[in-house]
Amino acid sequence: MVSHLFIEGVLLDGQRTNVIVTDNIITGIGSELPMPVGSTYIDGSQYAAFPSFANMHTHAPMTLLRGLGDDTPLDEWLNKWIWPTEKRLNPDSIYWGTRLACLEMIKSGTTAFNDMYFFLPEMAKAVSDSGIRAQLGLNLFGDGDELDLFNPEPYPNVTYSIAPHAIYTVTKRGLTRAAEYCSHHGLAYHIHMAETLKEVSDCQSQHGCRPYELLDRIGVLDTMGEKLIGAHSLHLSEHEIELIGRHGCTVVHNPNSNLKLGSGYRFLFSELAAAGANVTIGTDGCASSNNLDMLEAAKTAALLQKGWRQSPTASPARDIMQAATENGFRALGLKAGRIAEGWLADMILVDLDNVAFVPCHNALSNLVYAAHSDAIDTVICNGKIVMRNRQVANEAEIVANARKYAKDLVE
Repeated sequence: MVSHLFIEGVLLDGQRTNVIVTDNIITGIGSELPMPVGSTYIDGSQYAAFPSFANMHTHAPMTLLRGLGDDTPLDEWLNKWIWPTEKRLNPDSIYWGTRLACLEMIKSGTTAFNDMYFFLPEMAKAVSDSGIRAQLGLNLFGDGDELDLFNPEPYPNVTYSIAPHAIYTVTKRGLTRAAEYCSHHGLAYHIHMAETLKEVSDCQSQHGCRPYELLDRIGVLDTMGEKLIGAHSLHLSEHEIELIGRHGCTVVHNPNSNLKLGSGYRFLFSELAAAGANVTIGTDGCASSNNLDMLEAAKTAALLQKGWRQSPTASPARDIMQAATENGFRALGLKAGRIAEGWLADMILVDLDNVAFVPCHNALSNLVYAAHSDAIDTVICNGKIVMRNRQVANEAEIVANARKYAKDLVE
């Protein structure tokens, strides 16, 4: 049975208009459009509409590790706090940690995320139960023997990728084996790349080249092309930028995580985009970025570009918003990230009575530079309302269970 959603008089790109969603597709935009019979109705007079966010690099269950070992050196943080705690994760804690992540993402306007972690069946069920979208990556280490047991279950709104952890934790055989598997099965290849200066110097010492040059030498870039998603991609040479752009790879800027871990801040946004890379934005996991708020990540990304380049015109709000929305959805193989006819109905409605939108000379500017996620009133994913009046189904149950399993992990 066909379903309709009718949003009347919403502010969209500076104009008041009506928006019609039929099933999961935006089918009409126009101020004179009538409401289809039987529609779910939203009075849009107090709202502005924007595309929802695609968070392109997460470790969702790490919501349960939020705050552990903060403000300690990286080696201590990993060895004393993160890795020992992760060893105690189990299917139940993974499920509720992922439910908490999905709840947090919904509350901050994200309807799709790109993840790499463990216990994928439990993660997939949590995503499906939450009503948003995810691409879940099978984490690989060493020679990638995890591929031998990979048999993912189908869930609504869930796709899968292969996620070699990094060039320094996966062998050349594992890296190329993962690429061959992805190519054969039509999957994306999600990997941490060029996150720290140490990673780059170690790669040069061990292999005589930089991280992306290594992937090029062993054939991964040729095999994967646009299907490669390089998380961080922070410390790059001109040659690496050319390689990334020529192959049309996706790169993910995680500004808050990079800043908090002291990894760096000079992400080469405009250079990568000009070379042909698909530039996107992510938060990283809650253990390193501490939240999954893409609105905060977008603002930080914009301000960093202006700051280190000493140019107020660098990475304007529209470019940052495209990276945080449409570019991310494209990397996930989804026609979303725009509020336009024929596109998937993934969108947010922000409250124009929120103080960050008063006055509203420029709604997009207000969203990127002024607003916090509490301005987001309604979230629509795949044509379905997953948050209305900032209320999400089963929120209290999710919070209670996540709190319980987080406590069990550290005690």
